[in-house]
Amino acid sequence: MSEFLAFAAIMIMFVLLMDARTRLKRAEATLLEAAKRIGALQRHAGLLPPKETEPAPSPTMVEPPAVAAPPPPPPLREPPPRRAAAKAGAPAPSVAQTKTPVPAPSVSQPEPTAPSPPPPRGAASRFEDLFGKTLPIWAGGITLAIAGVLIVKYAIDLGFFGRIFTPGVQIVTGLLFGLGLIGGAELAWRNEAKLRDVRVPQALAGAGIATLYAAILVAANVYQLVGPLFAFAALAAITAAALGLSLRFGPPSALLGLAGGLAAPALVGAVEPNVPLLAIYLALTIAGLSGVARTRRWPWLALAALVGGVGWGLWMVLTSRALDVLGSLSIGGFVLLLAIALPMLAFDGPRAAALRAGSAIVGALQLALLVGFGGFTPLHWGLFALLAAAGQWLAWRDRAFAIVPTIGALLSVLLLGVWPDPAPFWFALIGLALAAIHALPLLARLWDVPKRRHYVAELCGIAMAAPLLVKWQYFDVGDAVLALVALGGALLAGAGMWRGWAAVDRAGDIRFAALTATAGALLALAILLVLPPAMAPLAIGAVAAAILIFAPRTGDRRIEPVATAFLLFAAALLGATGPGLLPQWERLLGGDAAVEPAVLLRWGALALLAILFAARAAGPVTQRAAQAIAALLGYGALALTVPAGYAMLVPAIGGAAVLLAARRTGLARVDTAATCLALLALAWAATPAAMWAAQAGLSLAGLPMTLDAAALGAREVVLRLLAPALLFGAALWRIRDLVPRWVQLGGFAVAGLAGGIALHCLYRIGFAGLAGDEFGATGIAQRLVWQALLIGGGWLALRRGVRGLAWPLVVAGTAHAVWYGLILHNPLWAEQAVGAWPLVNLLVPLFGMAWLGLALVVRLMTPPPAWLVRAVDAATMLLVAGFAWATLRQLFHGSLLVAPGVDAAENILRSLLILALAIGFLLWGIRAQRHDWRIASLVLMLGAVGKVFLFDASGLEGLLRIGSFVALGFSLIGIGWLYSRQLAGPARPPAGADG
Repeated sequence: MSEFLAFAAIMIMFVLLMDARTRLKRAEATLLEAAKRIGALQRHAGLLPPKETEPAPSPTMVEPPAVAAPPPPPPLREPPPRRAAAKAGAPAPSVAQTKTPVPAPSVSQPEPTAPSPPPPRGAASRFEDLFGKTLPIWAGGITLAIAGVLIVKYAIDLGFFGRIFTPGVQIVTGLLFGLGLIGGAELAWRNEAKLRDVRVPQALAGAGIATLYAAILVAANVYQLVGPLFAFAALAAITAAALGLSLRFGPPSALLGLAGGLAAPALVGAVEPNVPLLAIYLALTIAGLSGVARTRRWPWLALAALVGGVGWGLWMVLTSRALDVLGSLSIGGFVLLLAIALPMLAFDGPRAAALRAGSAIVGALQLALLVGFGGFTPLHWGLFALLAAAGQWLAWRDRAFAIVPTIGALLSVLLLGVWPDPAPFWFALIGLALAAIHALPLLARLWDVPKRRHYVAELCGIAMAAPLLVKWQYFDVGDAVLALVALGGALLAGAGMWRGWAAVDRAGDIRFAALTATAGALLALAILLVLPPAMAPLAIGAVAAAILIFAPRTGDRRIEPVATAFLLFAAALLGATGPGLLPQWERLLGGDAAVEPAVLLRWGALALLAILFAARAAGPVTQRAAQAIAALLGYGALALTVPAGYAMLVPAIGGAAVLLAARRTGLARVDTAATCLALLALAWAATPAAMWAAQAGLSLAGLPMTLDAAALGAREVVLRLLAPALLFGAALWRIRDLVPRWVQLGGFAVAGLAGGIALHCLYRIGFAGLAGDEFGATGIAQRLVWQALLIGGGWLALRRGVRGLAWPLVVAGTAHAVWYGLILHNPLWAEQAVGAWPLVNLLVPLFGMAWLGLALVVRLMTPPPAWLVRAVDAATMLLVAGFAWATLRQLFHGSLLVAPGVDAAENILRSLLILALAIGFLLWGIRAQRHDWRIASLVLMLGAVGKVFLFDASGLEGLLRIGSFVALGFSLIGIGWLYSRQLAGPARPPAGADG
């Protein structure tokens, strides 16, 4: 009890504090505005100097002010007319005559100073005013009100006072105490001149009202000293007195009366209260406060009273069990009063609609709780339906209440859903009644102007909720009954469509399409409930076809997407339901399972319907969606029809056929279908392509490719990669003038990649079958043939002028030759057989293939950039040097160049080879005017010198050492002579040659 009192006191003091702050701010603003106006008038009259931002007052409009004149001008200046006239003894001219400002004499009057503003009040001063002057009086009134109530309760709790003060004496004492407080308030009001504080009578009046409330309630509810009628009359009288005192003493008295009146039942509620009496008492109290709030324009008072009433109403609903008819009616009437009647009385102004709508929503929530806690009796349902109807009336009267019926509809669905074990009769009756309350007004104003889309959302929600609620409450309900309920919901949505058929701008928003979708969904549900499950896709497809045919008559472009959505749902059901579900999916994925004829019928019928959609659809979005569905369903129908194991060819053949049909129908009619079929073909190609990519990735690190997986067999590669690539590539080539450039490039790139993977796999399989798959013996030959095919194909494409094909072939072949043939598996450091015959072996094509590829790359770029030419020259030098080194190695070691050991003759020939290469590079550089070749020659010469002096000289003896030095010497001399001839300037003519 003490916690409640403390909480109530804190809340009331908080409200009073906020009121005091508001009044103080308003007073300060008023004083500031008055000071500004007074200062402006003084400056206008010349009593104060003008501000820097304000012009001086016009001398032609005002008289010269009688204030001190400015300092006199310097003696050299001409005196003003007023001063000259004074010296001559003539009267001073008036302002009207001179039309110039005339200052008054400096000795006329002293200049008054502007009143200084009062010093600002500090925080300590404001604190003293608030807690020393304002709050104690109001807190005293609250204390007296609580004391009045506690006197009665204290007499009940203590046996001593109970023996002395009989119940009648206690009640009389309480009444006298309350009347005495009100009399004291009146006395203080009449002596206001002596008291000089209007808050004292306000506090006393509020305390007296609260005491009278408590005394009457205890007399009727605790001691039963008076009957209900007398108690009602007494409470009405006290309420009337509270109204009069509030009008006389102001808002604090009304606030304290509110606190006392609402707190009294809690303070004396030791005995179980009488629900009807408590409801009537609270209703009278809150109604009186609302009336005062409306009369004095105190919306805060009405809001506080309604909040308190809502709290009491919630307490009565949650704590009352097994309510009788009178108790239920009392609570229901009290909630209806708070939700509808009192807000209409109390609130006015710009925020009135929002407050009234909020009150109606809170009332609906309370009545929903009453229905649930009261056992879902017809009486409680009737009260809730009454409030729902009142909410519809409010929304019809004022559109600001549009949210109220929406909340009521949601609560209706929720209550019907949580109703435990309802009788079918009452469930149907109450459900139909609530549906009529919510649906009929929606139908009436569904197409009003301005547009309200949430009306359509509510109507569709009601229609969809009907079969769901029936199935939720009666899970074993028959399909026929549930189909009738769904059909009724479809008719409700259809009624909304019929109401809006002739509406202006019906096709301007989504409302008609939403109603069509709802009606179609419920109609499809009703059909599904009476047909076998296997026919579900066809039933939904039939609804989709009906909506598609209906769409052109509506003139609404949103109807076709609705029909397409139904078709998509039918396609989803087709793949998820029906007989032979697992065999059909196995067949679609390339297996050989047998399928039933019914499966073929379902897929074929829906595929034809999808093709009809793709042909009849008018909107671009709908048309493309229909194309996608038609392509997928067509693939399914054909894949189930073709022989087992050939389903992967269906998207390739179908996609090529669709692309070729673009010449007659236009590309826009088939582009999405072709894309879907191409994606299906890519899905089939994903497995072998991924396995090949994994092997290729390993080969980049030096591991040989082993195409021994089943997915990389000849049959799989042809069916999944090569055939789709050829079909799509040929079809795309035939319609290349119809498709954008980027589509051509992308399509040819994908087809070329798939075809290239297939050809590589087939080549590897064929080469292994003819020459074997031993990597060391056949690796170079296998790579050379593949490189020759790529580079040769690029050369032929270049000769034919097809640079788009020549580029990828030449670049791929050259990169393959350089990386795999010369870097990863070079016979100089990898065990690769080159052939036993000198010069007639695989070294020439091994190094020559890379040079040929680089040369074709230069030809592909016209003109080639300088950096590319220099890079190819550098690569050519490396290739020549590598070929010469490998040939020398082959002369001494045969087919396997990695054999260990180097004899003296080979070592000497290596040095001579380096010298020969240096001389050759120099000669070619001189002849071709290539500076890079001459630089390379010098590098090789330096390398030869270093080899001879560092390695050969230390490892040779006798004539071999001498021969190496002789050869090196002559080589150096020859290179120097060549350089001197090349780098020397032109010879001078001899003297006298001219003459």
